Amino acid sequence: MIPKGLKVGDTFVDNGFTFEVTKVVGENYESKRTGIKTPSPVLITEPTVKSEEVKEDAPDYNSLPYATLKKLCAERGLDATGKKDDLVARLEG
Repeated sequence: MIPKGLKVGDTFVDNGFTFEVTKVVGENYESKRTGIKTPSPVLITEPTVKSEEVKEDAPDYNSLPYATLKKLCAERGLDATGKKDDLVARLEG
């Protein structure tokens, strides 16, 4: 949309281009394009992963032996003591 009430030397943007007013006659004016077209903003989003896909890729900790669970907890800085269910809960949480 082109603004009203412009004076010589004013600038405005129309359809992504920058213009400068060069002459005003009544409500009409002449202008020259002074800038390149401003690109439309582009929304960049991170790819989304369905929760089902995450579940498929997550290891089944319940099927792992206790010693392996202790080792995984220790590697991740988690408490490696307790029952197997405790270790599984820490790894899944």
